[in-house]
Amino acid sequence: MKLTKSVLLFSFLFLLQVGHSNAATAHTVRGVVVTPDGTVVPEFTIIVRHVSQKPELFTRKRYKNGEFTVGGLRGDKYQLRISSKLYITARLDFDFKTDPRSTEYSIVILHNYRNERRFVPGAAYTVSVKTLQEKIPDMAKEAYMKGVELHREGHLEEALMQYGKALRVYPNYVSALGDLGTVFILYNRPESALTFLRRAHDIDDCNVIISLNIAIALTEQGDYAGATKLFKKVLSTNPRLGLAEYYIAKVHYLQHKYEEAEVYVRQALQDDPQLLEASMLMISISLQEKKYDQVRTTLLQLRQAMGNKMVAKFIDEQLSTFGG
Repeated sequence: MKLTKSVLLFSFLFLLQVGHSNAATAHTVRGVVVTPDGTVVPEFTIIVRHVSQKPELFTRKRYKNGEFTVGGLRGDKYQLRISSKLYITARLDFDFKTDPRSTEYSIVILHNYRNERRFVPGAAYTVSVKTLQEKIPDMAKEAYMKGVELHREGHLEEALMQYGKALRVYPNYVSALGDLGTVFILYNRPESALTFLRRAHDIDDCNVIISLNIAIALTEQGDYAGATKLFKKVLSTNPRLGLAEYYIAKVHYLQHKYEEAEVYVRQALQDDPQLLEASMLMISISLQEKKYDQVRTTLLQLRQAMGNKMVAKFIDEQLSTFGG
């Protein structure tokens, strides 16, 4: 299975929580929406939902040119769902009761339904002899390629049907098994995802993408020990894979192990300086550890890496809250 035929899910978001405590009852969320390479998303929609015990109508807002402001949030808990055509919907959760700042700053990363991830030059990638020798029937290939196009366009139900058709013709089709698993992760069904991803892994246990997505599904299930073990196994054969290092840092972060998370995220940034998610995680870790000088340094690095005037202005506003 070629790397270009796979999907990795990186819908992981980290809030840039800055500003001072404020007793105001109205809250505001400001942010920018970008792609993994730092390009602003030209048009997007945000659904604002007040999380409460009684059902409430949600508000839908449309934005352009990558920047958004949502104000007048007077309740305790809110969920924002950010979506744009051809991108996986992202989610932001806020609890203003436990963190009463009047303004929250967010950088949101939207990912394509299918994307290629950058691996370091020379990174090991091999497939099993069995996979190399498999002869996939033309009917299965045709169904799979239809599924790929539907998947890329965000038509997930139709893509599932085509992947399933390919597997009915050829049950050991690793590419179809792997992509079927990633769709179920998008549907927040990690148990179903693991059923197909593990079948793919049994056929091709050298496939980096399959291994990473299994570990992502385990993370979604809260099996942090199992996920970390598999991420480290990937690193044992791909020792400078910043992506795996980032994920290990993320798992430590979710467990509030900030020192361990910082070690791995630093290594991820060293091995893949353009990995935007790693920079975002470094900021979140630094905020938790109250290392504000480190927050300023990382924001400045992000500002330079993105090279976008609108994003630079947004970051400058955040820097001003730290005296930068």
